[in-house]
Amino acid sequence: MFFLVLFMAHASYAQKYKSHKVVKGENVYRIAKRYNTTPEAIYRINPTAKEGVKEGQILAIPVIDDQEYKVHIVEEGDTVYNISKKYNTTPEAIYILNPEAEKGINLGQILRVTRLKKEDSSSDEKEVKVVKDSILDNIKPLEEIRKIISFKTHKVKRKETLYGIAKEYGVTVEDIKKNNKRLYSEEIRKRDKIRIPVYEEESRVVIPVDTTGSRISTTTKYIIKPKDTKYSISRRHGITVNELDTLNPLIDPNFPVGMEILVPTTIFVPIEEIIEPGFELYEVQPKETVYSILKRTQISSDSLFKMNPYLRDGLKAGMVITLPRQVNRDSLEIDFAERKPDILENMLSNFKTKKVAIMLPFGLDTLDLDARKETEEYIKGRRGNGTRVALDFYKGVQIAVDSAKTKGLSIELNVFDTQRNNNVNYIKQIIAQNNFDEMDAVVGPLYQVNVEAVASELKKYDTPVFSPISNRESKLYSNFFQTRPTDVMLQDKLISYVEKDSIDKNIILIIQQGKKHEKIKEKLIAKFPNAKIAKIEKGNYLYELHLNKVLDKNKPNWVFLESDDVALISNVTPLLNAKAESHKITLFTTDKNNAFDDDNIKNEYLSKLHMHYPSIDKEYDNYDESSMTPFVARYKKEYGAIPNKYAVRGFDITYDILMRLGTADDLYHAASFEGTTEYVENKFNYAKKLLGGYYNKAAYLIKFDDDLKLTVIE
Repeated sequence: MFFLVLFMAHASYAQKYKSHKVVKGENVYRIAKRYNTTPEAIYRINPTAKEGVKEGQILAIPVIDDQEYKVHIVEEGDTVYNISKKYNTTPEAIYILNPEAEKGINLGQILRVTRLKKEDSSSDEKEVKVVKDSILDNIKPLEEIRKIISFKTHKVKRKETLYGIAKEYGVTVEDIKKNNKRLYSEEIRKRDKIRIPVYEEESRVVIPVDTTGSRISTTTKYIIKPKDTKYSISRRHGITVNELDTLNPLIDPNFPVGMEILVPTTIFVPIEEIIEPGFELYEVQPKETVYSILKRTQISSDSLFKMNPYLRDGLKAGMVITLPRQVNRDSLEIDFAERKPDILENMLSNFKTKKVAIMLPFGLDTLDLDARKETEEYIKGRRGNGTRVALDFYKGVQIAVDSAKTKGLSIELNVFDTQRNNNVNYIKQIIAQNNFDEMDAVVGPLYQVNVEAVASELKKYDTPVFSPISNRESKLYSNFFQTRPTDVMLQDKLISYVEKDSIDKNIILIIQQGKKHEKIKEKLIAKFPNAKIAKIEKGNYLYELHLNKVLDKNKPNWVFLESDDVALISNVTPLLNAKAESHKITLFTTDKNNAFDDDNIKNEYLSKLHMHYPSIDKEYDNYDESSMTPFVARYKKEYGAIPNKYAVRGFDITYDILMRLGTADDLYHAASFEGTTEYVENKFNYAKKLLGGYYNKAAYLIKFDDDLKLTVIE
């Protein structure tokens, strides 16, 4: 990328550049509007800008028509006419500069309003020179590959940083990350043990950073050694197998040891670093793209380019690259571990109009959704939770759309009333009468039968369909997105947490009798074979005598309580509470169902027992001024109340979809990116099996702290 920019900067007929200093409140989209260019063009020259821009940062801006524009952010009450008066121009002039404004303007939209006067040409030349110099300064023509002779182990202390540790040992942060690969995605923590490489004093191989063409232009002789293959030699010199054959047209197809061949002079990768355990060489197939390789291998683009630096020159069929060795991963096509959440708002690059359909059971028939007051009064008078859930969810959707528009995204929202549950024929009729083939995403309906019917109908268009409430996966439709983690995923998250720290713990199982809880009982026994099982009497009752038999005074007692029976929970929790301190009891449950919220269950007991449980959301019931997000603040201002979980879910799901559409070509592309996103109360990390749709595997672990406080621990 740098060499491409360098070439353009030096060619007299090539693209010109200006420097731009980012001011407070600016983003790449707004800057692109000012200079009549596109965010993509700015990202090509300033790749780090994809992670967001900061006040005072200097960007290189491609000059298209050598013209700058004053921009205006549309505010509430703005019209094209009053904007034109404010800037002493005409509506017609604004329409010429912003053709899309003829269809109407949206809150937060960025408009070009007037041309800025062109500055003196000499100052332009100075700006271009500054940008050229900046680009040249960032190009490192030589990079040394040093031999690691040993490693030191460093135990991380409180407040230490990677930069400080690297400085202490005379290495770079990249040197440390390369030998502790988890640090590419995780932060260091106190008491972590990391490997510090100790290098040979003299460097052995110097690698010029050049293009594929120049690597082939100068050649040297090479003698084939044992275990050499065309793959390994091509990989070593950063060329394709076909290019190696072109250099050696008379090469013996048996590739005998001792044969002399021609190879590029430049050694791109030292021979001993060609292949490491867990990796393999791979020949790029015709029509393969970087995107298809990333999707198939489930690695990030950063990882791919670190393993194969010369891919930045372009991917070609026949090229030999290094990839992680493929293993059977439970038939998962896409599956990424959770990590620190990505902030997609800072990486927006696709500003095409997003078309989203919302399908909810309002049961309104002829009522107009825009007549908000009349609609709400009608719904409040109706019976049935589905209708109220639909309205609350839709409130969140509306705020999500408005919030996305303030980020520069253009959204066309289409709302459809599915009327009621199990209404498949009516839903098929809605789809047949509307242009669903043009939709970028469909959210809803609420019920599993209906949402699967929509996924079935839209599979032929490959339209993503998001299930907002149900937690059942679809094994039939590859366009089905399950936004809510399943019960099994929640169970596994808590069990995995306990398993990590179960040594020297006395694990106790208190499990309700009956077929319904047999599976979780078997699962817990399989994971904790040494666990003690408390005897439950008929009628689901635990005697204190039986509890005493399984408790241990010399070890912390970690107790699993699996029940949806209020009587059993109200019987067990006081017994545990009485011994919480003397026996160091911590309570766990894989399913905090409605029985735990019953008035007969005292939260004071759960708090004293520090109960841990998995959850699809953070479960924050109360928001004070300090913790109030922009969404909650706006909702409270507009509706006079704190949003319930359905309104929050409507916002989180819709906003995540719109941010993903703004950072990728489509939602399938976005789902192939490694990373977790998080909003008001929900987070999303989509995985996909080879057969079936996508599902969200991101969940929270929550515990009761003292004073009835809930704390997210994972």
